Amino acid sequence: MERVDTAGIVGGGVLAGSNRPETCERRIAERSEQLYRARLVQRLRLLWAVPGNLLLLGLGALSLALWGLAIPVGVIFVLAVASTAVSAKLLYGQHFKVRAVESELRALEHGYREHLLDELGNGDLLGARKRYRAQLPDLVERYRDEARRDRWKDNALQTVVIGGSAVTAVVTAIAVSVVDARWPAVVLSLLVAVAAAFAGYAKYRDRAHELQRTADALEREYESVELRVGRYRRFDDEREAYAEFADAVDALRAEQARRLPTAVIDTLGQ
Repeated sequence: MERVDTAGIVGGGVLAGSNRPETCERRIAERSEQLYRARLVQRLRLLWAVPGNLLLLGLGALSLALWGLAIPVGVIFVLAVASTAVSAKLLYGQHFKVRAVESELRALEHGYREHLLDELGNGDLLGARKRYRAQLPDLVERYRDEARRDRWKDNALQTVVIGGSAVTAVVTAIAVSVVDARWPAVVLSLLVAVAAAFAGYAKYRDRAHELQRTADALEREYESVELRVGRYRRFDDEREAYAEFADAVDALRAEQARRLPTAVIDTLGQ
């Protein structure tokens, strides 16, 4: 195996110091915790941006239908619009914070992986492939995390479509007799239409299915090569079995990249 050049990684500060692997492991753990907290904040803000603002609009429509108080209803709708704008801005900023932490974490993991592969020396293909297998659970977990996020996004959009449709139907019925309820009905109808169109375009459910399918297939390869079952039962030599394993994993990853080119970025280097 060709020796991996890690000068750029070391010089760039991803792996630095005399105890580079230990330092990098600590930084990876810190960034993983930071990423978890950033995603938690992102989910809370998403709950505020979608169901929370929709509930506020529904409260305004309900107040208008039951009490017909124009001024309080106007205040509620002004608050709803302001809340939507603020939550959208915060959610937008949090999205880029999450992406920044993810990028840094991937860089740390990539640098650490290259450093470990560099220590294997020249010609140790079997050792490299075994380490490749040892790192596979991280990739499987990354795919499954992405699948869970896509399922959550799909459920959120479907909630907006279903719940928004119900609220829109009520507000539209009210608008027949209350003129002031017509604009809320228009706004809610537009929100539901946008959510439905985005759900159809993003196809989060299909993405989640493909990611979960690939993760399950990679996990089977991870277990099969060690137990010599499935396609690996015909190999007596360990080197041939792990060579077949590397080919199978690369084929699954290539298929995943072809089907979902914008999905999760692999934690294993090509």
